[in-house]
Amino acid sequence: MFILAKISKIMKIKRNIILVILSSFFLFFHADLYAQKKSRKVIKADNAFELEEYAKAAELYQKAYSKVKDKALKVEIIFRQAECYRLSGNIKRSETYYKRAIRAKYPNAKIYLRYADVLMMQGDYKNASTQYKEYLQKCGITKREADQLAIDDIRREDYLHGEMGLRSCNFALKWKDVPTRYKVYSMPLLNSRNSDYSPAFGNSNYTELYFTSSRKGGVTDKIDNRTGEIFTDIYHSKLNKKGVWSKPIHVAEPLNSEGNEGSVYVNQSGNTMYLTKCKVEKKKNLGCGIYVSKREGKQWSEPKLLQIKIDSNITIGHPTLSKDEKILIFSSDMPNGYGGKDLWMVKKEKRNIWSKPENLGPLVNSRGDEMFPFLHSDGTIYFASTGHVGMGGLDIYKTNKDENGAYILPINLKTPINSPGDDFCMIIEENGERGYLTSNREGGKGRDDIYQFELPPLVFSVKGIITDSKTGSILSEANVKIIGSDGSVINVVSDNTGSFESPLKPLTSYEIIVNKSGYIKQSVNETTFGVEQNKVFEIDILVDPEKKKIILPRIEYDFAKSDLRIKSTLDLDVLAEGLLDNTNVVVELVSHTDELGSISSNLELAKKRGDACVDYLLSKGVDPGQIKSRYVGENEPHVIDIKVGIFNVGDVLTKSYINSIKSKEDKEKAHQYNRRTIFSILRDDYVPNKNDELKKK
Repeated sequence: MFILAKISKIMKIKRNIILVILSSFFLFFHADLYAQKKSRKVIKADNAFELEEYAKAAELYQKAYSKVKDKALKVEIIFRQAECYRLSGNIKRSETYYKRAIRAKYPNAKIYLRYADVLMMQGDYKNASTQYKEYLQKCGITKREADQLAIDDIRREDYLHGEMGLRSCNFALKWKDVPTRYKVYSMPLLNSRNSDYSPAFGNSNYTELYFTSSRKGGVTDKIDNRTGEIFTDIYHSKLNKKGVWSKPIHVAEPLNSEGNEGSVYVNQSGNTMYLTKCKVEKKKNLGCGIYVSKREGKQWSEPKLLQIKIDSNITIGHPTLSKDEKILIFSSDMPNGYGGKDLWMVKKEKRNIWSKPENLGPLVNSRGDEMFPFLHSDGTIYFASTGHVGMGGLDIYKTNKDENGAYILPINLKTPINSPGDDFCMIIEENGERGYLTSNREGGKGRDDIYQFELPPLVFSVKGIITDSKTGSILSEANVKIIGSDGSVINVVSDNTGSFESPLKPLTSYEIIVNKSGYIKQSVNETTFGVEQNKVFEIDILVDPEKKKIILPRIEYDFAKSDLRIKSTLDLDVLAEGLLDNTNVVVELVSHTDELGSISSNLELAKKRGDACVDYLLSKGVDPGQIKSRYVGENEPHVIDIKVGIFNVGDVLTKSYINSIKSKEDKEKAHQYNRRTIFSILRDDYVPNKNDELKKK
């Protein structure tokens, strides 16, 4: 069996190796064939694609396609068109071309991965999940083999991307129907038909916004071949006293230029701006960097490159700073990161000099891209990522430092902050109740739009019905005291339906105490700590009636009799009720006689009297374990405890004492005192036998 298993395992490994080799050979053969048969138009499109000029490349591929006759080359062009549309943000069109490529039998399994991505970005999670599974089955490697590949091996990256996509679909299906309490609103006065994104507060009062836009009216009307839109500039808007944002105004040169400007951060004083600038000279993109501009009156100065200790050819952007401007966090694809673009931090060393960048670590940064950070005054970093479990495209996350100063695993902000599309550049006011974000979600005005969001106050309340635990009947006029951990006290009274209701505060624990005459006080605990959604705490409170007191009777008998008198049965009824209500109590009964008769006959009579009491209590359902019986006959005469007639407290009714009494009537009274069964509580920790309980039922 072991040998067969080993042979099978070896054969499986060989089969996988052969599949990978064949697959690689086919793809290289296909790529080589593609290279040999390319026309000038296709080569021109490929060059634009390599320069990340996706909008231009898509147009060139479209023109070249009709001239190509080779089927393999046509399929490759269709796939590259799909890639161009995906990478330039035209997701719907990219889906169309991926489907065409699949129907045309595009040979690389990666097409299923990309097709799944664009399906997910449109919220089609079930079909996206199917396509991710298709990719993982057809990619030619297993999970184990992927894990053994080098970290920068594209096959490993794609396999892990497929796994993450599948997980994300599963989470997104759960999240989409359970929105958080954030409310997101469109901002039609700020947005255009083009891309509007990366809002930034312009002052500490939150009455000014700067943002990036590709709308007409900027420094240039030239088209960026990467996006197919006009080069972006920075715009400005103010909030008036009525809470309405003004029409955006283009920020004049020299802040804006013929290149792309965007991702602004303005300090609390509103006089220093940090921004991303991507310079273009002679139609060549020279990369992006972080620049600083100073406000001089109503104008912004010529931006100057921020002096950070990095190689000059490294691209960085998306600045955000701490309130005191001593910590700067940005996004960059510099070496020694964990994926594409990572979040990095630098600290100010001198006036204009910053420290060597520190990576925010592997919990924050992923195999994907981390971008558009915003550092809140409470230390929380909000950022966008493609590498964590999400709802599609870029999602917004938040992270904080732990007690050791390391950033913790980010939390996805879920819907409605996130959508199937790209959601990024979230900024939030100091109180955490309002802010802005960018999204290309369905229903927008342009390609990317700015949205406002609010976090409504949490609303909590408690309501319930108070009922008798024994009978199930509702209890009106019960006093309910609600004591909060913040020292607050709320008093309410249940109505004629037994109901009560009261508001509660966030971040507070409560003890809810119910009091009603004739019932034992009952309390329950609730807390609003950790509850992130509005909630009505529904608590139906059962209160126990006060247990009947155990009234210990004194049972008296006729001369030489053990029969129970009518009064005695009534007294024993009361005792039985008390014992049935207090099943933990054990009573002892001691039966006596007078001194008339022999000692042996009196012991026998005392036993009969005790038995009569025991039998009666048992007939009423009292647990036998709650009753202990003892009989003493004439051996323990009664001791007077209350003065009555000739009898004084402490008199012991012995035979000699009774014989000394002259009155016949008083003698009979003395004898009657002695003819008795008395009860006492022996213990209160009795535990009823479960089998006996079942027998009773």
